[in-house]
Amino acid sequence: MTVRAMAADDLRERSRCGRTRMLALLVLLALVVVHSQRVSRGVAERATGSESSSREDPEAERRGQVILEGLLRRIDGSQRRIEQAMGDLDIASRALAIEQAGFQAELDARESRLRSSLADVAAVKALARENAVRLGDIGPETELSSERGKRLMIQPTVQLRGNGTVGSAVVVYSGPFAEGASPERYCNLALTAFHVVAEVLGNRLDREIDAVKLFFPGTDQETGALTARLIAYDKAKDIALLSLGTEMRLPGFAHLQDDALLGELDIFSQACAVGCPLGSNPIATMGQITAVDKEVDGEKFWMINAPTYFGNSGGGVYSVPDCNLIGIFSMIYTYGKAKPRLVPHMGLFLPLGTIRRWLDNEGLGFVHEGSPVPAKAWKKMGYSPQNRLPEEEKSG
Repeated sequence: MTVRAMAADDLRERSRCGRTRMLALLVLLALVVVHSQRVSRGVAERATGSESSSREDPEAERRGQVILEGLLRRIDGSQRRIEQAMGDLDIASRALAIEQAGFQAELDARESRLRSSLADVAAVKALARENAVRLGDIGPETELSSERGKRLMIQPTVQLRGNGTVGSAVVVYSGPFAEGASPERYCNLALTAFHVVAEVLGNRLDREIDAVKLFFPGTDQETGALTARLIAYDKAKDIALLSLGTEMRLPGFAHLQDDALLGELDIFSQACAVGCPLGSNPIATMGQITAVDKEVDGEKFWMINAPTYFGNSGGGVYSVPDCNLIGIFSMIYTYGKAKPRLVPHMGLFLPLGTIRRWLDNEGLGFVHEGSPVPAKAWKKMGYSPQNRLPEEEKSG
């Protein structure tokens, strides 16, 4: 039973009690009136009968007068009691009306509170439905999509070969040159580990790497083979930037993780390492960040437990499930002096924050900002509005 129904039943019960009391008083009043009328008729009859006898008996007349006066006093007393009862009834009626008004006000207040509570419940339900819709939108992004992984982690992977060694790199930039340049010509840059470049080129860092392989899984574009040139490097950080020998717009390049989200990563955060171990096509292995403070020759590296091997160096390390680049793989732990053995689940990578600062110091901030190549960097990129790459001259 609701609060309003209980209050209404209580009010009806009190009204019935009040009506019962009023009816009882009215019945009493009717009885008194009837009795008074009977007494009056009896007195009148006695008076009529006594008129004849009074002439004969003065004593009887006196007695009749006494009886009549007594009856009148009784009638007067009954009238006063009736008036008192009517007054009490009026007071009770007014009190009942006041009480009824109070109950009605309380009932209205309870109804108002109930309606307000129902409105709050409706608002909460609406908010819950809205949150459910939002969670439904967010849900797919919390799982690693195969197609998303191919597009953002496999397609940007580059294989480097030369001098009997193999390594990996990551395309991180495919953008136009700044205003005044040809809009059809794009600058394509890749990050890798410096030791990979040094092993591929030997002591001639000014030479081109002539065996660079691109991969485009899931696209109509065929696997590409081209050259690469060293643009900038830091030996201590084991990082290098390569300019790829094509000015076409590449179909896929890595998305760099936002600084704020990068700062939220810590041990136990999921991560994926992608590279070309032993000269294979790109392979992705899953794991977790296991350390963020490993120091090697004064530089801080992060550790990942995703299985890696020779050839992973220079490849990308990505956060999961957003598939954004968080670092460049550098080295693997080994144990034993005579015959060192690899520990595949203890790999180190240079974090993206360090790479961003290095690019800024080299005047290459546009790489992580995603802006067009500024004119002051054209020469370093080997670009001139008048010159074209050899393959473009042939096709032209």
